[in-house]
Order: sequence, then structure tokens, then C-alpha cells
Amino acid sequence: MLDKEMANRLGPLVNNPELWEALKEHLHNLWMLELQALAVEQSELGLYRRQGKASSLVNLMKLKEQAVEARQRKEEQQ
Repeated sequence: MLDKEMANRLGPLVNNPELWEALKEHLHNLWMLELQALAVEQSELGLYRRQGKASSLVNLMKLKEQAVEARQRKEEQQ
């Protein structure tokens, strides 16, 4: 969960449509590759690692929404 300070620092990235779309596309491509690797993973440890990596990529893809939520949450508390 982001705090307002971090959300503000990430603002230039998530509020720039060109940068954000490029990053989101890259993260999506990495996520798809990770899902493909997950489907053929043989070891239990490797499976857990790939699940964790895929989960982290999904969290990064939600960064813009988390930044907006953090800023709104702080505004509502004031």
C-alpha cells in the first residue's frame, strides 16, 4: 500500500500517458512470459518463485490505481 508521499513521487510516471502505457505494456509482456514459464515449471520451488514473480508484476501493473487511491485516501482524512 502506497503512502501519499510515495504516490506523489510516482506521479510523473503514472500521470504521463506515454510513459505509463509503455511501462504497462512491458510489464504485461513480462507477465505473459512468466505465465508461460509457470505452465511448464517442473519443480515446486520454481513454481512458487514464478507465482511470486507473476504476482509482483500484477501489483506493478496496478501502480497507477494504487497511487490515485493513496492520494484520495489522504485527502479524505484531512
